[in-house]
Amino acid sequence: MKKYLNSKNIIFLVIIVFMALAPLVTDPYQLRVLISCELNMIFAMSLNLLMGIGGTVSFGHAAFYGIGAYTTACLWYHLGWNYSTNFLFVILITGLAGLLLALPMSRITGRYVTVITLSFAEIVNLIIKNWDKVTLGQMGIVGIPNIDLFGFRFHSKTQFFYFTLIFVILTYILMNWLVDSKLGRNLQAMRDDSIAAEAMGIRLFPNKVIVFTISAIIAGIAGSLYAHLMTYVEPSTFNANLSFSCISIVVVGGLGNFAGTLIGSLFLTILPEYLRRFDFLFKYRMIAYGLVLVIVMWLNHSIPGLKLKQAFQALFGKILHRNRTEEEV
Repeated sequence: MKKYLNSKNIIFLVIIVFMALAPLVTDPYQLRVLISCELNMIFAMSLNLLMGIGGTVSFGHAAFYGIGAYTTACLWYHLGWNYSTNFLFVILITGLAGLLLALPMSRITGRYVTVITLSFAEIVNLIIKNWDKVTLGQMGIVGIPNIDLFGFRFHSKTQFFYFTLIFVILTYILMNWLVDSKLGRNLQAMRDDSIAAEAMGIRLFPNKVIVFTISAIIAGIAGSLYAHLMTYVEPSTFNANLSFSCISIVVVGGLGNFAGTLIGSLFLTILPEYLRRFDFLFKYRMIAYGLVLVIVMWLNHSIPGLKLKQAFQALFGKILHRNRTEEEV
């Protein structure tokens, strides 16, 4: 039991409780922003598995998000299938896409990873734009209905919110289970020193293929939910900017830290929306957003930032100790 009562899981529980209670005090706009936070949580955790645990940076992760969204949209538009049926095909198609990308990716390192992942994302985007008979091209697909789960149709965004929250919880549990599994230990060994890992008998190729496939499936599930949230999909949404936003969430939250990914998703999703409220920042909100992002990354990933955090923690510890002493007296 003590194994699971660590700081990261406590943070996770606090966030889940906060999210579960949020619909009671939010308006429809705020609820929609929180649903976007949930989708980013799922999407970013899938990338953190690849980056933080697998040690592979993907600059084209938005491609899997888009494949999941368009799989759901196309199956509904052309065949009239509901979410219950589409879900299995989202898993199969995004898993296959992840597998196809993993085959060349598992043989290369360094700068070539960036080239291939960016190229893959661009190829997927071009297919979406030009395969008019299936994806309707630049027009996109409009009118995607609410989720129909085995005959039960969601009629409110609150129902969608809690349904997505279940996926956040399941994804977090799956990620931590994978980290503690043999696959997770192999991936961490490969990330730290691939040559030493291979010398110890760890097979690099199958492990990389598996983690790419799992990561793609989770991202595809998030994309599928996005399609039902927006009721509309079009190619420009799933571009490099989406991949870079996801990387920012992972980096701010901490590589390999899934509880941190949840915090990063909340922070970097809510902050741009909050900056819209200020007239003097409206034109320059993205500059303000960038500055805040730089400060957060400096605090997380620099020696002065680390020392500053340690100083705050020491000060906070002294205050707590003083309060306890006063209570005892």
